Amino acid sequence: MKRWVLSRRDSLEMIQKIESSVGLSLGLPKSAQANCAEPEEGVVFVNLDGFEFIQAGEAYLPFLGSAGTLALFPSAVVDEGAIKFLINGADVMRPGIRKLDDWGAPGKIVVVKEEKKGRAVAVGPAAVSGSDAAAMSKGSCIRNSHHVGDRFWNAHKAL
Repeated sequence: MKRWVLSRRDSLEMIQKIESSVGLSLGLPKSAQANCAEPEEGVVFVNLDGFEFIQAGEAYLPFLGSAGTLALFPSAVVDEGAIKFLINGADVMRPGIRKLDDWGAPGKIVVVKEEKKGRAVAVGPAAVSGSDAAAMSKGSCIRNSHHVGDRFWNAHKAL
């Protein structure tokens, strides 16, 4: 496993990359330090003053185990029947969504939560806009990029 701390200048660049990738401002001070860990080849976790992200190629995703990071993003609540499909990597389909925030344009990162206890089970970019998703009765709404039990989830256990 590799671990490293980025310099102040590299940390600022990392913050800018993450903010542009996820489409929101994290509001971190200029003194924020980025800590990175690579538990296995191709899986990099970036910690920015408590906000935890996964580097997936050129894109960044919030890590499901970081409640503070997930709170920054809009969410969709799914019924219990959808959970078994989501943890196997299926996209979020409109019939399984019970409640959703208006996340705006397609491509925005959306956190998918289970209905009973409100725990996050998946995260990914929206396939359609929030208003279109609310008007839909069937079809894919959110692409599942990271879910409980996937390779990122299991790699994080090694940290």
